Amino acid sequence: MNDQSPKRNSVTPDPRALKASLPRTWPAFFAGHGAFTEVQRRAIPVILAGQDALVVAATASGKTEAAVAPLVERQVLNASEGGLRLLYLCPTRALVRDLYQRLAPPLRAMGVSLAMKSGDTGPVSHRRPPTVLITTPESTDSLLTRMPRLFAPLAAVVLDEIHLFDGSARGDHLRCLLRRLETIRAYARPERAPAQRVALSATVAAPEAVAGRYLNNPAIVQLAGGRALEPAIVPMYDLDDLAVALSRRAARKTLVFCNTRHEVEQVATFLRASLTFEAPVFVHYSNLDPGLRREVEARFAEASAALCVSSSTLELGIDIGSIDQVTLVGPPPTISSFWQRIGRGGRRGKTTRVLCFARSPAEKLRFGALLAMVSRPDHTKSAPGYRFRPAVLVQQVFSLLKQSPTGGLRLADLRRVAPDEVQDDSLQQLLKHLVATGYLTPGRPREWRAGPKLHELSDQHELYSNIGSEELGATIIDAYSGRPIGRGDRPRRQGETLLVGGRSVEVAWQDRYQVGVQPVRGGIDEVMRFHTAPVAIPLEVAQGVAEQLGLQAGQLPCLPDERGVWLFHFWGDLYGDLLAASLRAYFTPEGEEEPLIAAWNEFCLYVPFPLAALPPYDEALVKAQVERLAAYFGHFLELGRFHTLLPPEQALQSVIEQLELPRFETLYRCATLQEAKAGLQEALRALL
Repeated sequence: MNDQSPKRNSVTPDPRALKASLPRTWPAFFAGHGAFTEVQRRAIPVILAGQDALVVAATASGKTEAAVAPLVERQVLNASEGGLRLLYLCPTRALVRDLYQRLAPPLRAMGVSLAMKSGDTGPVSHRRPPTVLITTPESTDSLLTRMPRLFAPLAAVVLDEIHLFDGSARGDHLRCLLRRLETIRAYARPERAPAQRVALSATVAAPEAVAGRYLNNPAIVQLAGGRALEPAIVPMYDLDDLAVALSRRAARKTLVFCNTRHEVEQVATFLRASLTFEAPVFVHYSNLDPGLRREVEARFAEASAALCVSSSTLELGIDIGSIDQVTLVGPPPTISSFWQRIGRGGRRGKTTRVLCFARSPAEKLRFGALLAMVSRPDHTKSAPGYRFRPAVLVQQVFSLLKQSPTGGLRLADLRRVAPDEVQDDSLQQLLKHLVATGYLTPGRPREWRAGPKLHELSDQHELYSNIGSEELGATIIDAYSGRPIGRGDRPRRQGETLLVGGRSVEVAWQDRYQVGVQPVRGGIDEVMRFHTAPVAIPLEVAQGVAEQLGLQAGQLPCLPDERGVWLFHFWGDLYGDLLAASLRAYFTPEGEEEPLIAAWNEFCLYVPFPLAALPPYDEALVKAQVERLAAYFGHFLELGRFHTLLPPEQALQSVIEQLELPRFETLYRCATLQEAKAGLQEALRALL
C-alpha cells in the first residue's frame, strides 16, 4: 500500500449538485428515498473523483449505496470495455446472497449484469462474465486459480465489513488477493492505474492504519456517533429469568444472541414453552443448513412480532427487518462482537434497546465494561498492534501453483503476492521448508512444483481458505422430505432423540454419514453439540472490568488466604496464562517440582505462597514460556489454517508477534501489587 497518510474528508456538498453528478444512478439507487443520507453526501463525491476511501458509519446508514452507486456511475457506465468491472467482497456467504438481492433491482434497471459466487452458488461464466460480482475472498481465490483473465478488466473493488477481516488471517489473505488482482490487471494493461478501492465498516479501530493496509492514497469518511443506547443489565440465574424479562418488555421484534450454538438450542426451546405472549421463535446458527437459515431470515424479516435466537451468524448486516430490541445472553468476548450485536437494533429509530443478561458477577462487570467502552468517542482507538500472519503465504503458495499455467512457482511470483513488510529471506526459508516437508519439490532451476503431500492435500481439503476447518460428522436431514436441516458432530443411532434447530427430533434412520430425523414429543437424550473454536477474553475487556472496579493502571490487588494469595491482574486470558507460566518458571529451582501457580480466569491467578511484588522481568524466561506454550497460544490467535506448515522458527515468531510481548512487558514492569482494601474484597471474591 502507499505510505502517504490517509486524508479525512468532512465536506458535505449541496444535495442538488450531488444528484446532478449521478445522472444515471440517481433514479435507480436514490429516487425512491428522495434524498441522500449524510454518509452518502460525504462519501459519494470522494468516490466519484476516483479516490480510494474508507467509509465508516452506523449500520443501515446507506454505506452500500454510497459506494456502489458512484463506482457504477464512474467505473461501469463510463467504461469503454466490458467484462468484470466491479468486485464486491463480503465476509460471509449469507451477506453475499443478501447484497445480491438488494443490488439486483437497481442494477437490472440500468442494464448492468450482476452475479454472486460463494460455496452455496453455481459457477461464474468466463464467456459471459458479469459486470458486477459479489463474492467472498475464498471464492475470489478459487476464481483466480481457474480463470485469472476474468479480473483483467477490473476497475474497482469494494471491501465490505472491513473490520471483520482486519487483524485476522482472512484480512492478511485479502491483502495478498488485492496484490494478485493488480498483477493480473498490470499484465493485461501495464499503463493502467491500480483499481479503485472502497472499504466499508460500521466501526473501525485505528482507521488510518486499516486504510493504509488495504487502500492506496485513501480518504477517510467517518461519521461520529450513531443511535443512542438504551441498555439494561439484568441478572439471570436461570432461563426463567430470561423468559420473564422478555415477557415484561415484550417487543415486536427481538433478536437474542447467545455465545454458543449449544446455548442457542437450549434458549430457543425454553422460550417456545415459556413466553407469556404469542410469537414465533426462530433459530439461526452456522451448522443449520443454508437453505433453512435463508428461510429463517425471510420469515423473521416478514414477521410483525417474533423472536430469533442466534449465534454470531446474525451479527452482520443480513436483512432481517427492523429489530426493536437486542438481547444478549452473556457478554460476547470482544468489543467488536459486542458492537456488531447491539448495532442490529433500532435501525429505523434513534435509539437501540439492549437487554444484557448477566449470569454471574463477572458477566455483569464485563457488560458494564463493554457498555462503557462503546460509549466513549474514542472507543475504537485502543486497537492492538498489527502483524502479518506468514501462514497465509503457505496457502498462497499452494493457490499460485494451482493458478500457474506451467505448474511451477518462482520466488518472484510469491514476492509479488507477499506484503512489502515480508522479507525475501523469509520467503526463501518458507519455500525451502515446504520442500523438506514434501509439499513442494524442485522443478527447473529456481522453480518449485507441487510435491506429493500437496497433491494429497488438494484431494482432501480446500486450498483457498485460511479459516480453520471444522470436522463434519454427519448431515442431518428430514427423514421424509430429504431436506437438509444441518450438520452434526457425529453419526447417530436410530431412536436417539436430539434438539436441532430448537425442535425435538428422533433419529428415524442412519446411513453412513447421513442421519434422517422426524419430529417427536417428549424428552430428549441431548442437545446437539458442536465443536466451538476457543475464545480468549482480550486485555482491553479485562482492563475495562478493572476500571469498573475503580482500579488505576498498574494496580494489581491481592486477596491473601491462609496459604498464599489470589493475584488479580485483569490482563485477559492469554497474558494471564503467560504471567502464571512465567511465575512458575521463576520460582522453580532446577530439579524441583513446579509450584501450583495457576491461572484461574481472565482476571486472576493463584500463587500458593505470599507474594509482595512481581520478580524482575526476565525477557529470556518469558520468551521460553511462550515457546513452551506456543501451540496452546496458537489456538486463540487466529494464526491461519496452515500455521503448522511454517518453518518452526517462523511459526514461533508469528506467535510472539501476535502476542505482542512488548505490551506484556510494559504491563509487567508497571505492575504494583497491593492488598485489596476492604471495600474491594467482596467484589474480587465474586470473580473467583
